[in-house]
Amino acid sequence: MAQQYGFELIRETEIPEINSKAKVFRHIKTGAEVVSLENDDENKCFGITFVTPPPDDTGLPHILEHSVLCGSRKYPSKDPFFELVKGSLATFINAMTFADKTVYPVASQNTKDFYNLVDVYLDAVFHPNITPDTLKQEGWHYDMESPDGEMVYKGVVFNEMKGFYSSPDQVLYLETGTSLFPDNLYGANSGGNPQAIPNLTYEQFKAFHETYYHPSNARIFFYGDDNPEERLKLLDSYLSEFERKDIPNPFAPHPEFSEPRRVTIPFDAGEDADNKALVTVNWALPDPLNVERTLSLQVLYQILLGTPASPLYKALLDSGLGEDIAGLGLDTDAYQMIFSTGMRGVALEDASKVEATILETLDKLVKDGIDPLEIEAAMNTYEFSLREYNTGGFPRGLAMMFTSLSSWLYGGDPLAPLAYEATLASIKEKLASDKHYFEKLIDQYLLKNTHRSTILLEPDSSYRQRLEAQERARLDAYRATLSDTEIEAIVAETHRLRQNQEAPDDPEAIAKLPFLKLSDLDRQSRNFPIEVSQHDGATIVYHDIFSNGITYFDLGFDLQTIPQNLIPYLGLFGTVLLEMGTEKEDFVRLTQRIGSKTGGISTSTITTEKYDRSGSALWMFLRAKGTQAQNDDLLGILSDILLTLKLNDKERFKQIVLTEKASTEARLVPAGHMMVASRLGSHLTLSGWVREQMGGIHYLFFLRELANRVDNDWDGVLADLDSLRKHLINRDTMICNITLDAPNWDK
Repeated sequence: MAQQYGFELIRETEIPEINSKAKVFRHIKTGAEVVSLENDDENKCFGITFVTPPPDDTGLPHILEHSVLCGSRKYPSKDPFFELVKGSLATFINAMTFADKTVYPVASQNTKDFYNLVDVYLDAVFHPNITPDTLKQEGWHYDMESPDGEMVYKGVVFNEMKGFYSSPDQVLYLETGTSLFPDNLYGANSGGNPQAIPNLTYEQFKAFHETYYHPSNARIFFYGDDNPEERLKLLDSYLSEFERKDIPNPFAPHPEFSEPRRVTIPFDAGEDADNKALVTVNWALPDPLNVERTLSLQVLYQILLGTPASPLYKALLDSGLGEDIAGLGLDTDAYQMIFSTGMRGVALEDASKVEATILETLDKLVKDGIDPLEIEAAMNTYEFSLREYNTGGFPRGLAMMFTSLSSWLYGGDPLAPLAYEATLASIKEKLASDKHYFEKLIDQYLLKNTHRSTILLEPDSSYRQRLEAQERARLDAYRATLSDTEIEAIVAETHRLRQNQEAPDDPEAIAKLPFLKLSDLDRQSRNFPIEVSQHDGATIVYHDIFSNGITYFDLGFDLQTIPQNLIPYLGLFGTVLLEMGTEKEDFVRLTQRIGSKTGGISTSTITTEKYDRSGSALWMFLRAKGTQAQNDDLLGILSDILLTLKLNDKERFKQIVLTEKASTEARLVPAGHMMVASRLGSHLTLSGWVREQMGGIHYLFFLRELANRVDNDWDGVLADLDSLRKHLINRDTMICNITLDAPNWDK
């Protein structure tokens, strides 16, 4: 095998699906594995991943993820990344703890900046300055202001996870894994349970790093247009310090349940515990190493739950048992995949009916068959997403890294999930020869699968108080065992820690960080092609950019023409446009038509102040995309939506309102800071006021009132909707934005 910078080349291949040359290396001395993707993408990406199985609920992997970023051997600054990003051009920089792994990803378009970030990350993970004080700051410690003051727990992760557990959706996420896999690593909480975090010792903390943050346990990923030799050269400078180490493989399938299980779990419901239960049905599936099976299940998820018109999604909403669907969906990011769905906003007396609705719907689909149009739409939607690989603002290379890890982390081929053409073709062949292909998947992996759990997340208005009382009793019991001298020591330690945290960073330590210089920056700013023209009163903006044969077609509607009292409707009017149906077809057929004949249609809003402070830019966009062959269908669908929108379906509109209300309420706790920021911003600018009307606390109050008005004043609501449509859809105030390369545009 070819050897280079301490690495042996295991495999080299072209992956045309992602326009990359892929090389798989193994570090000879340590066994560290590297996937190196070479292509012309200037947004270079790096990630280093460690398998980090949580031993218990103390949150050890999560606390360690925070802690290694608090200074290292080469870069001893207290917070090197906070300092580094002040002068970095990073397009992504973060660290993430999952149920079974910890990932440190970065991305940058500037080569010098990229390698600076990679160097700091490598030093951080392999040589962190993790002291007892690090654990106290990032994990937990006793905190007392004075000898007669109250003793409390404090710590970054401890406080973070208290907020995490206050969100029912986050609790549901954790309990889904625990309910299905109680006897392996997925039964523990890698993020940390606040009740268990204070059990973590420094000895355990230090030993975990020494065991798992080792090159022999690392999966390292590079992507982009940088010099591939430099990647290996930098890696070897760190890896060569270590010797190969045997690390136990924590992955094994959980013993199958002989029968389904049911779990009832309380959650903090605040003062209002009425009609707020969550119910989900969850299945344990096989590992994701069989790429064809995994891709088939992903298409099946799109068929069943991908849109509000999907049969299982629609059956749940039509049941009226709750306000919105809930659950993990299809989770392929673990050694055993999970399929999960259910409802939020369920009355306790209806909880069992949710499970029955799910099972009955699946059984009916197997017996009667899935609508062929639904399968066609799902296959087209999923295939389009694979070929487009549009990751939005998230770096494409990092998305590929996570796709690769779904197999690589568990001993599978890291490249197989990226090379999808043969797999997709095989599925199409099987579907062509067996029209019940997906019904059989439902029967095998869901209906006949007894490894299933049903979770009832039950609202409990006194749950938080009970937890706080237990925590207080534990602290008081511990304090009662302390002498006056020991209490004085805790008080002194509290003040010492705070002084250290508040003290400015050492200038000499900061100076060691690899900041960019002016000479490292491109002297020319990038210009994107823009042509503006007028056609029949409408403004057309065209961008001649290579788009791989895909037309991106955006219609913009000026929101400054909308009367003030109608502004709150805009928060859900995008959904109304796409999910109410038209005079020609109901919303199910419209959704299927969009799925099968386009690459997708969505809506978004832009509410911001203009850069020259000359006013506000307030727009709603209807965004459509499709291949060249789909252009006529795409334009026909847009025409039907805009000109023949059906607004008078009262029951469907009420479903939309209740779903939007439930979704907004679910954001209150995890995104509470954003709600506060929206409220404050509404007093500063016009765009801030509009954002609050369309998505803040005011919007939530509007939705609650609107749900009642639908029942009591439907004629008034319908008149508002019709007025909004007439103001919004106006050629004179519209803008059309098209992105397509010139040869296809000329056609």
